[in-house]
Amino acid sequence: MLNNEKIILMTKLSLYEQKNQKKEIKSSRFFRGDYMSLRMIGSFICVTLSYLLCLVLWFMYKSDKVVSKLTTTGRLIALVVAIILIYVIAVAAYMIFSYAFYSHKFRNVRKNLKEYNGDLKTLHRIQELEYDAIIDELEGDLSLIHISEPTR
Repeated sequence: MLNNEKIILMTKLSLYEQKNQKKEIKSSRFFRGDYMSLRMIGSFICVTLSYLLCLVLWFMYKSDKVVSKLTTTGRLIALVVAIILIYVIAVAAYMIFSYAFYSHKFRNVRKNLKEYNGDLKTLHRIQELEYDAIIDELEGDLSLIHISEPTR
């Protein structure tokens, strides 16, 4: 006999595994601090590379004007300070955004995994009840069979 609750639960679990196998189930191996550290380091590297790329592109576009205006040491120092200040502000803003984003993402992953594990436990209980019912039925059938002693 088919158990509709079990079928629905198994379908739900299978869909979750297919949809989130790579992202959520693999990230469940990490503690929150480890997960956040890895993501923040990755974000720092990305924002640094992006800033350097933008800086190079800006310099290539404005190189004539930049070089002509750098006639004194004071202007060179001012340009370097401005570049560093913009970098620090960009990194700080991006890291705050990254922390908020990945913290929210980690909470959602944990919530989804708790629900997934709860569904797995429910499925396990349903299967145990079915197996117990089958064993009880088989034991009942065996008690009906009366084995007589052989006659001599």
